[in-house]
Amino acid sequence: MGAVFDVLGESLMGVDISEWPFDKTRRVESQRLEQALGVKELRSPPSVPSYPSKHTPGIPYQRFPRWIFCQECRRMRFAVGHEENGEAPKCAHCGGHMVPMRFIAVCAQRGHVMDVPWGRWAHSQAETDDQRRCRKHELRFDTRSGGSEGLSSLVVHCMTCWASRHLGDLPSRDSLKRIDVRCSGTQPWQRGSFSCDERLEVLQRGATNVTLPETTTALDIPEPSVPARNVEAEIRQHRNFDDVRTGPDGPRASVLIGLIAEDLGVTEDLVLRVARGGAGDSGGADSTAEARQVGPGLLNDEWQAFMQATAVSGEATGTPNFVVSSTELVTDDGSDVHRLLAEKVRDVVLVHRLREVRVLHGYRRYDLAADLVPVDLGRRGRERWLPAIESFGEGIFLSLDEQRLSSWERNDAVMARAKILERRRRDSHIGSRFAEVSPRSVLLHTLAHLLIRRLAFACGYSAASLRERVYSSAGPSTQAGFLIYTAAGDAEGTLGGLVRQGEPPRLAQTLLSALEEAAWCSADPVCRESPGQGLGSLNLAACHGCCLVAETSCERSNVLLDRVLVVGDGTTPGFFGDIVNALRTASAEQI
Repeated sequence: MGAVFDVLGESLMGVDISEWPFDKTRRVESQRLEQALGVKELRSPPSVPSYPSKHTPGIPYQRFPRWIFCQECRRMRFAVGHEENGEAPKCAHCGGHMVPMRFIAVCAQRGHVMDVPWGRWAHSQAETDDQRRCRKHELRFDTRSGGSEGLSSLVVHCMTCWASRHLGDLPSRDSLKRIDVRCSGTQPWQRGSFSCDERLEVLQRGATNVTLPETTTALDIPEPSVPARNVEAEIRQHRNFDDVRTGPDGPRASVLIGLIAEDLGVTEDLVLRVARGGAGDSGGADSTAEARQVGPGLLNDEWQAFMQATAVSGEATGTPNFVVSSTELVTDDGSDVHRLLAEKVRDVVLVHRLREVRVLHGYRRYDLAADLVPVDLGRRGRERWLPAIESFGEGIFLSLDEQRLSSWERNDAVMARAKILERRRRDSHIGSRFAEVSPRSVLLHTLAHLLIRRLAFACGYSAASLRERVYSSAGPSTQAGFLIYTAAGDAEGTLGGLVRQGEPPRLAQTLLSALEEAAWCSADPVCRESPGQGLGSLNLAACHGCCLVAETSCERSNVLLDRVLVVGDGTTPGFFGDIVNALRTASAEQI
């Protein structure tokens, strides 16, 4: 919802859940997620058969943008709701097919979206009194021949008074403000108009930052024997949390945040992070995006479920939706490389079947620092529910040796590189969405990326189909591992190729190949010696040539990566640096 959906030459946008046919939705069972998000239940949208009829239930969509133009005669028209008849719009003058305009206006801070007022734009450089007084806007969208290339060759002009203006200046900052256009304060399907003085930005309707979804994911695991306190779930369920979440920087927010922190015995910083969609929100792998940071309570339970599986070697255990078995990483062949690898990697768990529940609880527009638009824009006071989908898949879980990891991360050079990223995270406008940076979190995150890139060559799934889930904690409940998995709504996620690659000796060979590739990037030495790259310089030695993966695969927006902490360099010892050196020695001996 809230995203532009192109289908058969038409452009539509899904409405919020307050207008969904609730009785046609289906309950999605996930008690852990419901408690973590503080909602009564999770529900999936109505399923649509392959050959739907006009009576088939579905999600309502709104035509957007409403300004359309004819591909034949180039006349423009503003489509109104009562004209919709389920058919593609036709030109009233020539009968030609009408298609949507390319640009829309987005509120840079509060997430509103509206049509570009093309009539106002065409008359914004009026030269005569007739053009200034013109109110009958009959517009055409033409291409200017013999002029410059790009947007300057596209012109909107009025056929009544012949006022016109090209689109060359349209994407520039404050282009609509200069012609006295203000934000409507609404989404396209909402009625009425509300005051909003935030800046409008013009984007192409297909741009990736038109909708930046916020999701949370959880695995369906056996219930823990001793449930831990989920502080973030308690914060979300507090009576004052909704008021803080809708305006975390508002005039009343600081008072309400203080009340919540005092009632629950937590810090005000944690309350603010949860309200801004940081500490407990995950995009697992979306986005875009996918999804950012999973609540500690959810991850703790999953970590314990994987640790319980390691106690039963070789035997598949779990529940129908969580079937796991422990295995060995390497067979004992006596080589130094495999011996070192077995010392570094403690456990390997094959996840033969898993169920993932993914919840959408809002989205942002234009920028990750913008306000969160909730999925429910209806009236307050109703019992809260959120849209969710379930998918099934398989995966491989790895954990590192805690004793060796703790010793390594106390190295001064290692801590210095992690502190650089932590300082930048604190200064970044999206930093609150991620947990505090530590050497182990950067190591695990980077290693997961390296393994995803290598597994894609052999597991039968595309790289964009693989996802990561990082378990990193140095607190009382130490965690040092990650899950690489794939999940789909049909049989696509359960083909068995990923589990097969986790069996010995394949996983060890894949991991060694990933480490060997990470030792040299095609952009080295520029990449290895980079003082910072990526969004907000939140990566060190990590680029598209060595570490970055698809946005759908990463739960941290492809930031907080550094392969030097994995393989090392001249000044910083990598956790797997001795293995890389052993590989080089073994290769030299074979020459």
